[in-house]
Amino acid sequence: MPKSLKFDSSALKPKDAEEIWRDALRPIYEIKRAGEFRAKIETWDLGGNMLLTSHSAKDEVQFQRTRRQIAISGVDHYLVHCLLGGELVSESAAGQQRVPLRSIAVRDMAVENIGFARDAPMLTLSIPRAALDKRMPEGARLHGASFDAGDRIGALVSSHICALAQTLTDMTMDESRVAAEATLGFLAACLLPKAERGASRDDPRLAPLLRAQAMSLIEHRLAEPEFDAEALQRELKVSRTALYGLFAESGGVARQIRARRLDEAMRRLADPLHVRQRIAEIAFAVGFSSEPTFNRAFRERFGCSPGEARADVDARSAKPPATQQPIGKPTNEIAAKYQAAIRNVRG
Repeated sequence: MPKSLKFDSSALKPKDAEEIWRDALRPIYEIKRAGEFRAKIETWDLGGNMLLTSHSAKDEVQFQRTRRQIAISGVDHYLVHCLLGGELVSESAAGQQRVPLRSIAVRDMAVENIGFARDAPMLTLSIPRAALDKRMPEGARLHGASFDAGDRIGALVSSHICALAQTLTDMTMDESRVAAEATLGFLAACLLPKAERGASRDDPRLAPLLRAQAMSLIEHRLAEPEFDAEALQRELKVSRTALYGLFAESGGVARQIRARRLDEAMRRLADPLHVRQRIAEIAFAVGFSSEPTFNRAFRERFGCSPGEARADVDARSAKPPATQQPIGKPTNEIAAKYQAAIRNVRG
């Protein structure tokens, strides 16, 4: 098994340590905290199929998953948190959730949420969406799935994650892949009664294939202003009702197409490769025929104007790098490695 990726704030200058820690977690959450900083992270790669991370931080840490992050982070995972101590509270459109000790809770990284952790060491599985979704019923929603304190199945899942953390370091890569597959099957079976079911489909066997085809067409034709729900219906050769049913949970076909256009625009605004591209050019490149319409839709989705989004990225890029470690490598290399691990896990 490859060595785990480790971070320990006590080995670095406080200012550098906190910057690295924030950078490492940036694809997942925006972080707010105050006071003395102490934190540790250790991450294991289970054969490229999932990550297991041990994390602890002193005092209260506020976290937020925003629509902007969802658009640009490149992270489309589930996080399965196993709380070992302290408090972990999260809130989304579905309501507030307080995670019991020695139990688990699932966070869907496609869902906006906010919360806090207070002196809360935890173990977290990072699982690509497709790896878990294919083991669940079509339309199942897992965000917020958890077990009550004292629930025996919740305790069983928690014990399994703890056992993984204790044994992974001694595993070979092949053994870690077997462990990942076994964990996915076990987790899916335990979460099945907790998953919320989506709207029923006329033929649930066809829905995953049709939705995948629809999403592929949307991605490839974002730049065409005339590409809309009717065009997608003609391409797929399905009824209007069947097509709407595929995207009912996201508000319908037209809303899904516009959301993908806006997310792609945000991604380009945050990408240094597009820094010379004017905002109007980006708007037209993702299928908007009117800049004012694009600006209004962008603000509605992300809570800021395209110009403000680009300025925020420019401000972050202008930050001076952290000081260097004694070995001569920049300390933020640790954050870069963690970000790469989170983005590259494929399931």
